[in-house]
Amino acid sequence: MSYHSFNIGIIGAGIGGLALSIMLKDSGFSVTVFESSKHISTFGSGVQLSPNGLKVLRNLGVEEKLKKLSTHPERIVISNAENNKVVSVIPLGDIASKRYSASFLQIHRSDLVDVLYEKACEKGVHFQFGRKAFVKSTNSVSSVISCGTHDFSFNVAVAADGVHSITRNTFFKFASPSFLKQVAYRATVSLNDLDDIWRIPEVKIFLAPGSHVVMYPLIKRSLLNIIICTAEETWSLDGWSHAADPTEVSEKLKPFKSVRFLLDKLVSVHKWGLLGYESKCDWNCASLALLGDACHPMLPYLAQGANQALEDVAALSYFMSQKSEKGFPKSLEFYSKNRRGRVLEVQRAAQKNARFYHLPNGAVRILSHSALNLASRTIPSLLLSRFDWLYSYQLRH
Repeated sequence: MSYHSFNIGIIGAGIGGLALSIMLKDSGFSVTVFESSKHISTFGSGVQLSPNGLKVLRNLGVEEKLKKLSTHPERIVISNAENNKVVSVIPLGDIASKRYSASFLQIHRSDLVDVLYEKACEKGVHFQFGRKAFVKSTNSVSSVISCGTHDFSFNVAVAADGVHSITRNTFFKFASPSFLKQVAYRATVSLNDLDDIWRIPEVKIFLAPGSHVVMYPLIKRSLLNIIICTAEETWSLDGWSHAADPTEVSEKLKPFKSVRFLLDKLVSVHKWGLLGYESKCDWNCASLALLGDACHPMLPYLAQGANQALEDVAALSYFMSQKSEKGFPKSLEFYSKNRRGRVLEVQRAAQKNARFYHLPNGAVRILSHSALNLASRTIPSLLLSRFDWLYSYQLRH
């Protein structure tokens, strides 16, 4: 069936919005993407792509290009921040690639976005930059996207405009995302200023009571990507991202003696309040759908934010290309029902990881770390197989 006569409007030129534009264009739809920035954003730091997300990017025809720009991690090394003893080693590399028929990659967000944007332009996707867009109205046959002085009508509108989505707040009865009592500090350090040990292609995770640090090299950028995650009771700042005070960062790194020397080498640090909610409501309304953080923001403790948005892309594109006799609203309903249970499972697994990473000092922490260490030394493949449900995911039609 030809879809050239059907026009799709997407709000947001992030990872999810760009990937969706390519996949819908490949299915024959006419696609326009609205982005509030005047150009494609170069903001951000590292993104971890897992096999479930990379398979979607493979279908977009960008996998090989992304591999050339990425670090290919061989393992995840989890250590106790207080004594630097290894708690667990989870194998990745060839072992994971064979197990899941796709790799783990680490890439700078702007490199990923640039590749997707280039592919979207190649496919003939239309872009409207510098347009702060929102869905003005929707019914069973069309949605109107407004950019202030101009209105545009589409057969389907998709809001992929992030955790603070205006469209979601207008059309869906979700509670506004709440502060999850977790804060992430994101920074980079030049690898040229560090010993070669920091270039090893692996994810280093250091655990301390109430906080943890994640580090991995972005070798093509000669950067070490650093994320400091810590529990905080309140978030009083406006917005969700702010430049962080070096004194504040120094305080957060106190438990991490082996990496405190990096403090003087940080290029810049941004503080992010982690917001979210468990999305148990529909993500569709008439000819309007939500995608990515607009409908399911989650804690980053499984590195699944971008990957779940990519899974959304595959599901939404599939159901739209299988347009039912009842029209696109039914297709969007199928998409929502297909994805909600899966995403809820991932959200809760990320929350479980947060509890483990931030265990307080005491018997439970000692026993948990000891059990993980024993499994790592005796049956290392078991640690990876625990995530088969996540990385082996296949879209269920």
